[in-house]
Amino acid sequence: MRENDSIQKRRVRAGGLLILAHCFFCVLFSLESAEAVENFKLRVAVAEGVTSGRLLGQGLTLRDSCGVDSKPSDGAQVVASRSGVSVGGGDFSLPVGISASGGLGWDKNRYRGTLSIVKAKSGFTVVNEVDLESYLRGILKIEMNPEWPSEALKAQAILARTYAAGNRGRFAAWGYDLCATVKSQVYRGVNAEDPRTDAAVSATRGMILTWGNRPADVYYHSDSGGATADVAQVWGGSRHYLRVQREIVDYVSPYSSWKTTLNVSQVTAAAAKMGLSVGTVESVEVSLKDDAGRAVWLRLRGSKGVADVKAHAFRMAVGSNVLRSTNFRMAENAVASLSPPAVLQTPVVSFVAPVAVDASISNDPLVEMTQKGVFSKAEMLDMLMNPSKREEYIEIGRTRMPDVASPPPARRERPLPKPATNPPVVAAGSFTFLGKGWGHGVGLSQWGAKAMAERGMRFEEILAHYFPGTKIAE
Repeated sequence: MRENDSIQKRRVRAGGLLILAHCFFCVLFSLESAEAVENFKLRVAVAEGVTSGRLLGQGLTLRDSCGVDSKPSDGAQVVASRSGVSVGGGDFSLPVGISASGGLGWDKNRYRGTLSIVKAKSGFTVVNEVDLESYLRGILKIEMNPEWPSEALKAQAILARTYAAGNRGRFAAWGYDLCATVKSQVYRGVNAEDPRTDAAVSATRGMILTWGNRPADVYYHSDSGGATADVAQVWGGSRHYLRVQREIVDYVSPYSSWKTTLNVSQVTAAAAKMGLSVGTVESVEVSLKDDAGRAVWLRLRGSKGVADVKAHAFRMAVGSNVLRSTNFRMAENAVASLSPPAVLQTPVVSFVAPVAVDASISNDPLVEMTQKGVFSKAEMLDMLMNPSKREEYIEIGRTRMPDVASPPPARRERPLPKPATNPPVVAAGSFTFLGKGWGHGVGLSQWGAKAMAERGMRFEEILAHYFPGTKIAE
């Protein structure tokens, strides 16, 4: 998923996975054939938690939860009501199924397949049920420029299909599989279809990227800035095929070089947002970089203490569109000349994104929830096959079973910082970041894929470079 930075990936202990697997040992998993994958249906939330909207389509037919049919006119206004929704002046209980003889849509977007209206925490959610290949036609143009080389578009199509196959049912508790936003993949239905991206979808029909016997965990971003990031350094966990990969073709993008200046108040606010009690931030130092030179850890010195923080966590606190990537260095002359602060006598405060749990498996809330039948069979299968969804399912479980014990605290640790390649930048009023690339850096670099395709490389070679060891299932 591109720049899905709001989702923090966490590791699950191997023993915990074994117990979860034992809890539902009767659930068998096998990778679906290409034919099965290409034919399955997806439920995509195209409007989440809304209170009104316009229903489009010729020959509309609505069926509410009581089996009552109605035929509203094209462009009928839908408004949330106490009993469910009001459509064209008539009240309907949820869920409501919607079909049309042609041109089915919601507000400005048209969709293939059918629509339904389901209950949300606030208002209602509109869900488009559509086959996988049609779904891909509605996202590919948005995720990658359709004017780019066809081999790059094919690689993107396979990743988008893999993501959909691997994350089907992710939001099953809310009545749909995926979102139409950056929480999943941006989807606009028929409005986003394009002959060039349609051709890429058709040419790769049914193809997904696999690791072992399941869809690979695939991520993509705009521009790596020269080298991708190790997933362990960004979200935690480990994937053999999601490690640092240097770009093999030189290229220039609009994001090849950038400069961002943040004032003291912005950096101090970001530190507070992360729960750090360091006071007013006085200096920012890159204390640890990966093998490709990407910032992994930062050291923030403040008026009340010092804190080590993951560079990715800091980026998210500042804003992913403000600090474009973690592939940056601090400008040495970006602020007024002040003497570096003396060694502080105040305690060092460490912030680490939770990546591991030290408590015994027997106290694992997810195991407890599973044993007590909190999750459906489909949810348990999804949970087992996608360990990265652990925290998401814990939250779901707590809404259904609030008495389950709170999860144990994450193990706190401090990295052993390497000698800084950049001296601390002391804040007289601002901090300047000099960077490259755009995005979280994990997985496929879209601009890198474009450059490889322009060099004559096929989509198989592009995917093999960014996801080494994976295979394309046909």
